[in-house]
Amino acid sequence: MDDVLLLVSRLALVATGAGGALVVLIAAGRRRIAWLPAVPAAVILVGYAGSSLLTLDSPAWVLGIVGIAWFVGFPLLAATFPDGRFVPRWSVWVVAASALLVTVDAATGFALRDAPWWGAVASLEMVAVVVAVALRYRRSATTVERERVRWILLGVVVTVTAFMVIQVVDGVIGGPSPASTGRANLAGIPLAVGLVIAAAWPRVWNVDAVFRGVLVVIGAGWVMGGAFAAGAALARWAGQDPVAAAGWSAVGVALVAYPAIRLATRAATWLVFRDRLTPDAAVALLGAALENDTPASVPERIVAIAQRALGSPFVRLIAATRTDAGDLDARSGDGVSSPQTLSAVPVSFRGEVLASLEAAPRSGESELSTRDRSTLAAIAHHAGPALDGVRALRTATRAQAELVIAREEERRRLRRELHDDLGPTLTGLALSAAAIAHQAEPLSPPLAGAARELQEGIGDAVARSREIAHGLRPAILDDHGLAAAIRDRVGGAPDVHLELGEIDDVPAAVSLATLRIVQEAVANARRHAVATSCAVTVVPERGGLRIEIVDDGIGMPRTPVAGVGLRSIRERAAELGGHARFSRPSVGGTRISVWLPAVLSGQVVS
Repeated sequence: MDDVLLLVSRLALVATGAGGALVVLIAAGRRRIAWLPAVPAAVILVGYAGSSLLTLDSPAWVLGIVGIAWFVGFPLLAATFPDGRFVPRWSVWVVAASALLVTVDAATGFALRDAPWWGAVASLEMVAVVVAVALRYRRSATTVERERVRWILLGVVVTVTAFMVIQVVDGVIGGPSPASTGRANLAGIPLAVGLVIAAAWPRVWNVDAVFRGVLVVIGAGWVMGGAFAAGAALARWAGQDPVAAAGWSAVGVALVAYPAIRLATRAATWLVFRDRLTPDAAVALLGAALENDTPASVPERIVAIAQRALGSPFVRLIAATRTDAGDLDARSGDGVSSPQTLSAVPVSFRGEVLASLEAAPRSGESELSTRDRSTLAAIAHHAGPALDGVRALRTATRAQAELVIAREEERRRLRRELHDDLGPTLTGLALSAAAIAHQAEPLSPPLAGAARELQEGIGDAVARSREIAHGLRPAILDDHGLAAAIRDRVGGAPDVHLELGEIDDVPAAVSLATLRIVQEAVANARRHAVATSCAVTVVPERGGLRIEIVDDGIGMPRTPVAGVGLRSIRERAAELGGHARFSRPSVGGTRISVWLPAVLSGQVVS
């Protein structure tokens, strides 16, 4: 049975090495990697496969050739993989020194490797190669190159772990027994497979996900293996028979299995992904955020969560049409020097592309990894309905604002007609009736009485028309403008300080809402806040009006309950497509900040 295992392991290693070398050379021919690293990779694979057929009794020159393949091929592969460039530049001297050393060794009949300093030189070479790979990985490697390196590293981790297990079980790696040699041969296959995948198909699977899974298995396996060994040792120390010892060991494994898997999962996730979120975690975070968010801030929330999930320095959301740009465009981060480095995924809903979600790679990377693209796509998929809701709300809000504006414009027109047309007409009729009554008094007292009744009725109609006109809109708004109306209604008190810009050229609905909001806020400050002063600012800002009322009163509670005043302010702002916010300044009191959309011209005046 042991001989069969040895034969199978040799066949598997030879097939993996020879087949892998062929795949690597084909990948170089198809320009997936450069020829300079491909050749040493193929030589290493063939040499590694051939070494399984060698024994300590093999000719010295054969063992020397295998050693040369590794001693020169490995640093050449590490320094130039995968694009053929020596990075960092000094790595070429490591390769040259290795080649010179093995040339001298071969010329002396492979006698140098028996010298006491040979092991130190080999260790120094290994350290230099590891440092070179680390510098290349951190400074100049693209995302694909880093994924290739991670495949090789994954193979190394699995192979080293397998060798450690063999060392624990057999007490020696590749010992004299056929079974031990066969297990050692099989343990080297993951390294060869990792090298082949790195060269030919670096994105055949998500290397980060595979790496995380392998680390979880290795970490949890070592802990549970340690628990088994500890249980067996304790049982033997207590004098238990082998069956009882195995039972106690199984109990120990059962006790530590769940916490070991949880701990290994968390540790592996941190090692591989650091603070980046999985696609499922990113979607859950997005859902929780949108559930308690206002529709106006949905785009900002989406890009913020995408940046948090990816660890990206910059994420932006770009609307598919100019019409939606004002509502859907958002960004998070400091921006990028080149838009070509951004990875983009469409945000769609019911077959319609609403926007594009774009993210920059992390510092030192050239593009997003496979897992990062999956996370970005998951966020974009679940952001589609939310953005469609934002667009639908925008349409409804604008329709409502247009209705409110049309209503106020009609009220302003009616008030002017009542004041400028109907009022003077009725007044003229009343004067005519008075004249008739005066003329008819000596001739026909009944006619004179009827004329006076007509005059009184017309006077009542005039008074009623004035009441209707004043009820439609405050007359001062149309007669003198918004700034004059604010000064008239709230500016007379010594505790109110006004800062007003050029704000008269606004739609009727906006001017009325501004006046009512200022009146309500000042009344609240006087009535409820016990304020001694109140500052009112109304200025043009961002295509609208910024309204801010700050008082020095007792302030709002930490969890304010919206009363009629605050609710009416928020509703007046919302029906015009604006927004209102209430806060506590650091110096105390209350700040009410409102923005209303309007077409304005002019700057702030003193």
